[in-house]
Amino acid sequence: MARTNWKCIVPHNMNHAIQLCKQHALDNKNMSVARIADHLAITTDTLYKWLGNGRIPANHVFAYEQACGISFITEYLAHSQGYLLVKAPTGRKAEHKDLNKLQLYMAQVAAKIIEANEGDCTAQDAIDHIKILMQDLAYQQKNVAAVQVPQTQFDLTS
Repeated sequence: MARTNWKCIVPHNMNHAIQLCKQHALDNKNMSVARIADHLAITTDTLYKWLGNGRIPANHVFAYEQACGISFITEYLAHSQGYLLVKAPTGRKAEHKDLNKLQLYMAQVAAKIIEANEGDCTAQDAIDHIKILMQDLAYQQKNVAAVQVPQTQFDLTS
């Protein structure tokens, strides 16, 4: 079975985002629902209720995403309001393999757009790929800018 490329998944509703987080925790962190519930200091029944009805209290979203190791709920909430979610840049120069992957993904997105225009794939599939590409490009833009600006040193000894 092929490994899931979690970077290329876009949640389409709140229930989908919650389920994707749970699946990521199971696949990548080997965490069952019971272990996630323990991490959140709630009962397993409460977590199953959240998973069943697609609702999670706002004050538990961050802890749930931290336990699962991925932020699909935050991503869905941003996308549903028309925003892109871009991770904070690390301020490092991109390696050649990073740029090659980005260029390959740009070509795949162009192919998805063509497929959508010809009716060979759904518009939502093409839109999801475009969102991911825009986020990747925005990250690289911020990263390039961060590399150009020297980091300020904080002197905590004075």
